[in-house]
Amino acid sequence: MARKRSLPVTDPLPPGSECIVRALPAEPRLAQRLAEMGVLPGSRLRVLRHSPLGGTLEVAAEEGQNLALRAGELAELQCQVVAMPLAAVVPRPGSVYRIHALTGGITFRQRMARLGIEPGGEVEIMSYRPRLSVRPPGSEAVPLGRGEAAKVIVELPATRQGL
Repeated sequence: MARKRSLPVTDPLPPGSECIVRALPAEPRLAQRLAEMGVLPGSRLRVLRHSPLGGTLEVAAEEGQNLALRAGELAELQCQVVAMPLAAVVPRPGSVYRIHALTGGITFRQRMARLGIEPGGEVEIMSYRPRLSVRPPGSEAVPLGRGEAAKVIVELPATRQGL
């Protein structure tokens, strides 16, 4: 069964992460405010960016609207994290991840395609320290810098069995 992770204020999800809202906050006024903005159970949210001081996050809802939410409001939501940047995941060598998305520009996406790293494909983690190294199926190991790994969004293993 997929583990649910709430979004605590001290540990917000990194940009590029996606989660599915499982429950609204217990506090009625906050629940109503979020519902009026379209944040309902079953909604998929994607973290776009954090404010410089970390108090506010820009979040995209699947309906196409961008919302600015306080970190405390996100902390009250019960969310199941379904995708995170590869740089934010601490993988064990030998683990396999499905590529959910590539968030870089056209040059980055073209480079990743040449290496065999594309959305929908899988990569095996060869090493994590001192540098992340992944191996697409049928290819050799490819070292990724931290900036590149932050642009490769992977599905978390627990979410593959179903949501």
